Amino acid sequence: MIDPRPEVIGRRLAPVRRIVAFSSAKGGVGKSVCSVLSALALRRAGRRVGLLDLDFQGASLHLLLGAELAFPEEKGGIRPLRARESLDFMSFAAFSRESAVPLRGAEVTEALLEMLAVTIWEPLDFLLLDMPPGIGDELLDVLRLLPRTEFVVVATPSALALQVVERLLALLEELRLPVRGLIENMARTAGAGAGGAAVAAAAERHRLPVLGSVPYLPEIEVLLASPDPLAGELGLPFHRIADSLISYSSPA
Repeated sequence: MIDPRPEVIGRRLAPVRRIVAFSSAKGGVGKSVCSVLSALALRRAGRRVGLLDLDFQGASLHLLLGAELAFPEEKGGIRPLRARESLDFMSFAAFSRESAVPLRGAEVTEALLEMLAVTIWEPLDFLLLDMPPGIGDELLDVLRLLPRTEFVVVATPSALALQVVERLLALLEELRLPVRGLIENMARTAGAGAGGAAVAAAAERHRLPVLGSVPYLPEIEVLLASPDPLAGELGLPFHRIADSLISYSSPA
């Protein structure tokens, strides 16, 4: 029997102009922080934005958004939850709460299919995906189910992290998928857009721009919990990242 959910997913996401996945093959590089703050910056720029947490085992968007989890409203599907800046977001944590979610193989695909098929999104300019680390089932399923996805790759100046990130970039190049650029997170020197030498060199090798350079800030959790996390030094690179994403023409 043919699974109807991929067709349903296409209809659910028809009101979304652009889907952008924040990805990295390495864990701990700050994809979630970058996706949340980029979403807030896009909202400040007047765009309609949604966030989808696809890290089933380590869902954290709700924590970064300071949003309380509640079971989503059901009416012909489920409605995303609402967070600060009128951001709509959906997370598997709305169902699992604080419980561990030990998924493997086909179970990951089933969870992703179900969440994409039942979630009803309002018209959006951007739907940002917070991807889990690694090149595994979630990434491969996104490539199959959401073929118009664009990618932003998050890296740190760490040589170890960059080596793993470059494997992901090589895969995306091989598959001829659109990568909009790299974000350097936890940069050793401040300065929006400066780009560390190692990250800049990786971007040049793959003919990609560095969309922004986010300084290492030990007080990051305090800043994220503040009424305006985009104020001051933390906000500057994300306004630049938002402007760069907006400047790209919508994919055909």
